[in-house]
Amino acid sequence: MSILTIRNLKKAFGVQSVLHDVSATVESGQRIGVVGPNGCGKTTLLKIIAGEVEADGGEINPQRGSTISYVSQQPRLDPVQTLSQQIKAALDHVHQIEADMQTVAESLSSLPAGPEHDAAMKRFDHLQHLFEHAGGWEIDRKVDAVIEELGFRSTDMNTPVGQLSGGQKSRVQLARMLLEAADMIILDEPTNHLDMNMLSWLEEKLLEFSEAAMLIVSHDRYFLDRVATQVWDMSDGNLEIYNGDYSAYLEQRELRRLTQERQWQQQAKFIEKQEEYIRRFQAGQRSRQARGRKTRLERYKSEESISRPVGPGDDVILNLKVDKPSGREVLKIKSLSHSFGDAPLFNNMEFELPRGQRVGVVGPNGCGKSTLLNILAGITAPNHGTVYWGHGVSLQYYRQEQQDLDTTHTIYQELQAARITANRQQIYDLAALFLFSGDTVDKPISGLSGGEKARVCMAKMLLHPANVILMDEPTNHLDLMTCEVVEDALQTYDGTLLIVSHDRCFLDSTCDRILAIEPWDTSGPGWRLVEESCTDYLAGMQARIHAIAEKQRKLQARAATVAPKPESASKPAVIDPEGKIPHLYRQSTVIQLEEEIARLERQVAEAAAALARPEIARDHQQLSKRNAEYEKSKSDLALCTLAWELKMASA
Repeated sequence: MSILTIRNLKKAFGVQSVLHDVSATVESGQRIGVVGPNGCGKTTLLKIIAGEVEADGGEINPQRGSTISYVSQQPRLDPVQTLSQQIKAALDHVHQIEADMQTVAESLSSLPAGPEHDAAMKRFDHLQHLFEHAGGWEIDRKVDAVIEELGFRSTDMNTPVGQLSGGQKSRVQLARMLLEAADMIILDEPTNHLDMNMLSWLEEKLLEFSEAAMLIVSHDRYFLDRVATQVWDMSDGNLEIYNGDYSAYLEQRELRRLTQERQWQQQAKFIEKQEEYIRRFQAGQRSRQARGRKTRLERYKSEESISRPVGPGDDVILNLKVDKPSGREVLKIKSLSHSFGDAPLFNNMEFELPRGQRVGVVGPNGCGKSTLLNILAGITAPNHGTVYWGHGVSLQYYRQEQQDLDTTHTIYQELQAARITANRQQIYDLAALFLFSGDTVDKPISGLSGGEKARVCMAKMLLHPANVILMDEPTNHLDLMTCEVVEDALQTYDGTLLIVSHDRCFLDSTCDRILAIEPWDTSGPGWRLVEESCTDYLAGMQARIHAIAEKQRKLQARAATVAPKPESASKPAVIDPEGKIPHLYRQSTVIQLEEEIARLERQVAEAAAALARPEIARDHQQLSKRNAEYEKSKSDLALCTLAWELKMASA
């Protein structure tokens, strides 16, 4: 069933047209990924559908009575309201139904029997049906569940939205989307600011909305592969539709390009044949026919001819060979530890990297990934430990918000300075890959946005790479095509890479080892360096989490029973040489100790379960507190068990 119909949609900003006669249909249950280069009109299309922007022409026809939930790229939240108020505002319509029910109920008590009373009763029944359909009786439970799933603490709820981080604001919007349960969900770059655990959670949640239609703009290819059932490809204001996920879209797009290439070649032969006829006979006996053909050919070129499709072979290929390689031993880290205030980030980190290693750094938000790169770059001093860079190392550090650019230069001048041997056309070709074309190449750096500056920095780095590159979220300001350009370029890079990224596809393409920071795993050092792809690491991580959950289940099952008494025939000699057993345990009876052991085992299991919860793992203060509770419970259990063994040995 169609939930939205788009017909001949047009939109321009000044003289620049971004949408040309765009037409499409959205069906209930469809999950549509919207892709295309930056500036092609993706966000504009979503805003028009959401009612945020008015189209210049065409029609937007949603199904009558349908509702839309819009998660924008820039959160639309009241900075003065608290986090709690903003989340609960998603259910204002339910609260209004409840208020109307109360009003009608109060009027019923004062109305005498008759038509007016019957009408009020009918109105109350209708409101009650709406309230139940909206899940009104479970509204508090829904809010609590969403808040917990998104990792918010109870202490966050009274925080003004203006004081939240970008990631927290994104999660507030997602919370509202979940609670609104709309017929159509519009998501503009929903994966920005989300760590990998939260990405997996969002994928699962969206798949649960089987009846809702979705329009999703995202540069996360794995996310689109998991979620999308159709892809809209936008370019030059036009829209092409492909059925299937992102991988299916790539295959179909390449087949379509090959078909268009053959058509273009046939067209080129036709045009060449016509032009040859015109040249041969324009001055002879067949000049009249030649003039007629020339007129028809000019009309054909202006109205019917097709442009040559752009393919992979037309891209500029960047060769990232370093001028001066480093020594064989590039980096050695010893006993590296760092905390943020009272919250530990990573502890006793030790590893070595030889030349040519490609390492992806992953972990939950706030675990210290960017801090680690800052320490390696010499910007931040660690609390403890040392960082040794090897002989001949030259370092470049790509950061999203701290670009090293000359603001008096134009884009062209900055790129030219990075590789003085490049000619003007090569600079223009590279600039075009990073979405700077035509006159924009001559724009001053001082007038660029943050995202534009980030793209200039990326292009400079690729033009003249050092033998060691650190990159912090390099794909955040790149569209899908540019991501692929950077990936292809890094395939030719023969230096050493350390990349912090949430883009799983990018890490799989560029890295062969993963440095994972794991504050959620309290049984290990809190970090691991593994020789596997990002995808393989994440699969293994999920298996480890499941193993922890199974262990907790067994602990809880064990805690439900009282510890059995050992047979008196084999009583070991149990002693307490240091007098660690508390006086309370010494004075307790065997039965009392068995009851206390059962209670402490339940307490240990509950504490272990809390440590494995994602919202606890992402909150360093909560993680530290819960870990202390877990260790205290384990210690108490060990002492209580020792006291029980002493009692049994002396019985």
